[in-house]
Order: sequence, then structure tokens, then C-alpha cells
Amino acid sequence: MNQHVTREKLGSWLVKCNSDLFDLAGHVSDDRGPILDWSVQPGYRADLMSPGDRLIFWVSGHDPLFQRGIWGCGYVTDYVQDAIPDDFNADDVGYWRDPEKRAAVRSFVPCHIPLFEKGVTVREIRAAGLDDLEVLRAPMCPNPSWLSVDQMRLLGVLLEWPDDTPNPGHQVTVTSEGAGFGDAQRNAVVEAAAMAAVQEFYGDDWEGEDVSADKIGWDITFRSRSGPESYKVEVKGVSGSRPTILLTANERRAAQDEPGWWLAVVTHALSNPTIREYTGEDVVTAAKPYIFRVQMPEARD
Repeated sequence: MNQHVTREKLGSWLVKCNSDLFDLAGHVSDDRGPILDWSVQPGYRADLMSPGDRLIFWVSGHDPLFQRGIWGCGYVTDYVQDAIPDDFNADDVGYWRDPEKRAAVRSFVPCHIPLFEKGVTVREIRAAGLDDLEVLRAPMCPNPSWLSVDQMRLLGVLLEWPDDTPNPGHQVTVTSEGAGFGDAQRNAVVEAAAMAAVQEFYGDDWEGEDVSADKIGWDITFRSRSGPESYKVEVKGVSGSRPTILLTANERRAAQDEPGWWLAVVTHALSNPTIREYTGEDVVTAAKPYIFRVQMPEARD
């Protein structure tokens, strides 16, 4: 039986690569560098994964170049994300050997895992006293699997861990609870899905005017078809489960000053859109400074 994982017990996450399904040799020969994301199964384990967590890359399968064992270690760099829908770029299967398996992916974890030139084999792992790893006891265990704090103490002598958690660049985690900057293409897909979900949520009783291009502090003005009511709705989409978002200074101003301003956060925007609404007062109370613009004077001669 798989043990229940808690943050207190966790020493490291472990993601599994089956070389029969993923062409890891091709990835390496093409000099693609570290693993930057990996598929995981949705569930409470995926929801527990957080930036900065240690992450082990486990390889199985029948590729003679990769004996079963550990072939990399690194860190989680962002919270688990929903996969972009299959029809977004169906021809891009990367190094997946089976397009249907790739199309079945529903969630992935952003990460930074440099690969080893030589793996740590199962024989070496067992010799270190680690017969009880979940991935050894139950090879079909969920992905991600995990190691306890005590197991990591034993395994640590076999692994050369990267010194620091890498800065993911455009993928900047905002708080301990949620979102960050994704790549522009993905952000556009998520935001479009969120806008469509909110329009559908308000339904035929409301007329929605998309004012997002006007940069006035909200995205859609909804007007009742049966009365004078209207709402100014700022829409934020996230592909994960945490309703943590970024506000511009203009959006925060509108939340504070504009009557009828509401925030609609769409979680799981790409797979199972769930809408949560917050008043302007709620948003202003919860907002915390994160980035400051600093314009310094030009250097003097």
C-alpha cells in the first residue's frame, strides 16, 4: 500500500521516465540539456509539490543505455500546471515514442533536473540500505513518487545535488501559494480560456463587453439585460489549482476605486475551469507588494 505523503515526511519527490515510452537517448544525443518539465498524475501529491522541493529523475524500461535507477536530480521550479489541450499543437510530441501517451498527459511539473553522465543503479541503491523505496516496492506507484527524510539521508551519499535552486527566468513564483510568469504563448492560451469561461458563467442574462484592450483596470463590463445592474470584471486565468494572481497597478487602483469591480479567478482554466469571484475590497486586502518599478536618475558626468 502506498504511504500518505505529508510535507513533514517529504525528503524528495521522484518522477519516473519509462525509456520505452520516452526517447531519453534522443533527448541526450540532441544535447537538450536539463529536464525542464515532466508529466505527473493529478492528485493530492501533485498539489503538494512546491518550488524549491528536491526532485529525483528515475529511469526504467529496456533502453540498454539507461540501466534502471536514478539519472538526475534537481528541483521543482513552479507549481504543477495543467497541460495545454491536445489540439493546441498536436504534432509536437517531442521525444515521446507514443503520440497517444503524450496526448493523455493532463498535468506537468516545471523543474530543473540536470542529467547524470552515469546513473545510480538499483544495485547501488539497495547496497546503500534502500530496499524500501516506494519506486522499488511498487513500480506502478503514482507519478510523482517520493522519498522520506530518512531515505534521503541514506541516498545523499550517492547523489551530487546541484548547489542551488535555479532561477527559472521567465517562470517566477510569486508567493508560497501560487502563480508566476509563464511563457507568453501559454499565457495567451490560459487567458483566452479564462475569458471564455467567465463569459459562459454570466450567461444570457448579461451582456458582456470585452474592454481588455482598453487597459482601464478590468477586462469585461457586464450589463444586465433586465435591469440597471452592471459589473466590471477583471479576469485572471491560472492552469493550476491555486487562485494566486498578479495585479497591475491600474487593476489594483480599479479594485479600490471603481464601484462594481469584481475579480474572477479561473483555476484549471485549460482542463476543468472553476470560477471564484472576489470583491474589490477582498482583493485590496489580500494584495501584497511584490515588484516595484524603480526609475533611477541617469548617470552624471
